[in-house]
Amino acid sequence: MSTDKRCLYAKFLGKDILLEQGRLLFSLLNAFSGAGYHIKLHDNLDAGQLEKYGQMALELANVSLTDQLPQETTGCFYLFDEEDEALARMPWKKKVQVRFDVFSPYWFKQPVIMPFTVHPVHAVRNYETRLDEYRSADKNIRVFFSGDTKGYVRNRVRYPKPKLPRLEIINTLVERLGEETVVIKDLSALERMAQAYTNKCVIVDTGEIWVDDRFWFDNLARADFFLSPPGYVMPMCHNIVEAMAVGAVPITNYPEWLDPALTDMKNCIAFDGKADLEDKIRRALAMDRDRISEMRANAIEYYESYLKPDFMVRRVESYKDDHVTVLMLTEGNMAKNAKRLGKHSVLMRGTTGSDDAPGWRGLLASLFPGA
Repeated sequence: MSTDKRCLYAKFLGKDILLEQGRLLFSLLNAFSGAGYHIKLHDNLDAGQLEKYGQMALELANVSLTDQLPQETTGCFYLFDEEDEALARMPWKKKVQVRFDVFSPYWFKQPVIMPFTVHPVHAVRNYETRLDEYRSADKNIRVFFSGDTKGYVRNRVRYPKPKLPRLEIINTLVERLGEETVVIKDLSALERMAQAYTNKCVIVDTGEIWVDDRFWFDNLARADFFLSPPGYVMPMCHNIVEAMAVGAVPITNYPEWLDPALTDMKNCIAFDGKADLEDKIRRALAMDRDRISEMRANAIEYYESYLKPDFMVRRVESYKDDHVTVLMLTEGNMAKNAKRLGKHSVLMRGTTGSDDAPGWRGLLASLFPGA
C-alpha cells in the first residue's frame, strides 16, 4: 500500500458510524474518495446494518473491501473510530480518528470539524460538474423553500438562544406575510414561475408534492435566497450546504453551527424569533439586485473555501500532528447531549485556521476574551 501516495486504510469497530442509514460512513469515505485516495475498508461491518447510504459508500470510486491487514503502512492514513490493537502498533503516515462529541470543549486539542455535506443522493450524481451551470442559471424566485415540515415541531437547542422549529417558521411566514407568500401545491405551478420573476417567498408544500431529487439542484438554483430552517433533531441540514453550492443565499437561524460561523448580511441572512424572521424575509424581498449579487458571490466563496467535499481532507493533510481527531455532526449525539452545548463547546468556538495551535491558547482565549 505504501507505493500509493494517497492511500487510506479504514476499520471501524463502533456502531455510531453506521447510523443515519449509513449517511455518516458515506460522507466520510466520499470526502477521501473525492480527494483521490484509494480506500481499503476492512470488511468487518455488518452488511445488514449498512442500510441505503452505507451500501452507496461501498460503490464510491476507489473504495474496496478487504479482510487482510495491510503489509506496509508508512505511507498510508489509518481511519478509525475505536483503534484496533494490531493496527495501532503499525507505523502510519497519519492516524485519523472519527468522533462525534462536538459539544465537548477539547481544551488541549484542536480537532477538525467535518463540514456537513450535500445529501448522498446528490453527491453520487456528480453535482459538482454542473456547479458553474447552476450558479449562472436565471433566477426567477426571490425566496424559496422546499422540504419536510411534518413533525418538525421540537427545539432541542437552547444555546446561544432557543431556535424556532421548522414548522413554526413556515407557519409564521404564511400567517404574517400574506400575499408576499405563495404556497405551491402542484409542480405545474412551480414550473409556471420559471416564466417570469417572482418577488415573493415561495414555499413548496411537500405534504402535497415533492420535488424530484433529480431536479432538486435545478430548482434550487433558480432562487436568490433559500430558507434554511433547522432539521428534525439537530439544526444542520444538507439543504443549507446545497443552497450555498449553487449560489442561493441561506436565510437561517443557526449560522453559528457552521465552521466558521456564517456572517449575517454577508453570506447569509440570520434571524432569531418570529418578529426578526418576518423582518429579515421582508428585507430579502426588498433587496436590490446588486446587493443580492454580492451576497451570492460571498455564499459561493464560503462554499468553495469551507464546504467542498475535500476541505476536511485538506485540513487533515496539513495538520502538523500525526494523530488527528475529526468530529462529525450527528443526530444521535445531538439527541443525547443537547443540554451540554455551550460557549466552551468546540462547535461554538470554531477551530478553522488554527489546527496546530496549542490547546491552552484556546483555553486562555475563552477564559480571557480580551487578552
